[in-house]
Amino acid sequence: MDYKVTVDFAPIYECITSLNAFIGKQNHTAMDAGTSWVRQVQTQFAPVMLQRMKEVLKLTDNFSLSPYIWSCPGERTVEEFLHWFEGLSPGELYDIAGRFGQNVPANLAGLRDVAAEVIRVWNDSYFSSIDPAIIEGLRQEASARAAMLDGTNDMAVYEAATEGMRLYPPKTLKQVVITPQYHARPLVISSQYDEFVFTSYSCDALPAEEGRPAAALLRLTRALSDETRLFILRQLTGSQMSFTEIVKAVQLSKSTIHYHLIALRAAGLVIVHTSGKSVSYSLRLEALDDLPGHIEDYLKG
Repeated sequence: MDYKVTVDFAPIYECITSLNAFIGKQNHTAMDAGTSWVRQVQTQFAPVMLQRMKEVLKLTDNFSLSPYIWSCPGERTVEEFLHWFEGLSPGELYDIAGRFGQNVPANLAGLRDVAAEVIRVWNDSYFSSIDPAIIEGLRQEASARAAMLDGTNDMAVYEAATEGMRLYPPKTLKQVVITPQYHARPLVISSQYDEFVFTSYSCDALPAEEGRPAAALLRLTRALSDETRLFILRQLTGSQMSFTEIVKAVQLSKSTIHYHLIALRAAGLVIVHTSGKSVSYSLRLEALDDLPGHIEDYLKG
């Protein structure tokens, strides 16, 4: 293996994740936070600003900030990152984009300016006031996950962190950067370049309320409580299937299958085999190994 996995975290990562989670309407029902969180946050913004944020996010849809966050020095708080990011010359912006093989339009400096504008508004009105325990929990998760890496188990650590994502990268890949995120749980989001892959994985940074089951236990039991999801798991037993093949076997709409696969992925019950743009799925039975013990511990706790 010619590439390595690195764990990275900084507050600006979570700021961007929370902003995308808020604006990305297509994922609201799949997120743990759900539409109730979206409605609550909406009250903190004037309608004209909400529209502006949506317009800017659409403009910058193919403009990932991960390479810039990775390249930024220092602690990378939101303020520190924006100060550095807005100070980059057009040449420096293109240099970083080129280093990662990122396809960017001619108006890169203009995209940077509008992206920075929206990030600052989001931080001032929402992100700067989130529970500090979220950031601390994400820092602790990143440190603990980094300590698991020993130079020989990179992809095992990647698969465990992402609850079942397995990469089959091209020979050009040099670095896989994984970052814990809280706001978009249980989604796992990746940006792939020639030499780099950036993946943000779900992390329950805050503990469950006293007497309540842990989020991971809830995801697993909920995933197993649905007839269609159990049928999908049966189809995947001993097989590796594409999304199209699963849709054909289950005979439900693509959107419905997509929803069920998100639930199964969140529970760690499927392996997601990713090779370039090709994605297929297989059963990940090890997710069930500790289920009886977890249920017993919760009931007796």
